[in-house]
Amino acid sequence: MGIPPLSVGGLAFDTDLKNFYLIWTFVFFCMLAARNLLNSRVGRALRAIHGSEVAANSLGVNTASYKVKVFVLSAMFASVSGSLYAHYITFISPSTYDFYYSIQVVTMVIIGGMGSLWGPLFGAAVLTFISEALHVAKQYHIIAYGVFLSLALIFLPKGVLVSIHHFYQNKKLQRLIAAEDSGIEQ
Repeated sequence: MGIPPLSVGGLAFDTDLKNFYLIWTFVFFCMLAARNLLNSRVGRALRAIHGSEVAANSLGVNTASYKVKVFVLSAMFASVSGSLYAHYITFISPSTYDFYYSIQVVTMVIIGGMGSLWGPLFGAAVLTFISEALHVAKQYHIIAYGVFLSLALIFLPKGVLVSIHHFYQNKKLQRLIAAEDSGIEQ
């Protein structure tokens, strides 16, 4: 208890609006760093490990080293978000991050899409909205998350955003093939 609001120099982030801008500034720079990482050689290696660890290892990717590095990077992102959260609420306890919270975060990532940079952010927005809509019936939160997680894993295993992206790519490809076929027939 009693964690002071974050302050840098003479600027104290002691209001909701100031914290809003601070947090979204951090989100912007973290997303920018993640995008740059994904578009780099390291990002290609991480995608290869995600696709097939054995195949990536056989191509010379040091999978153990990359796994440790990405674990450390994710811990850094988590520590920044946890620090910002602790200064925002000025109180922290073990019950804040219980098993239910872990299920929420995993569900957000799975629904948004693990293979996408924007997917987890989309999943967090959707599940936050759903959580607020279900705030009236608090006892049904776990059931709702279970249903959404099950439906996402069955029908959209790569996540909502990734599936929508693939759907539109397939439609575009079908239109190109149809246009090409109609041009050949003439």
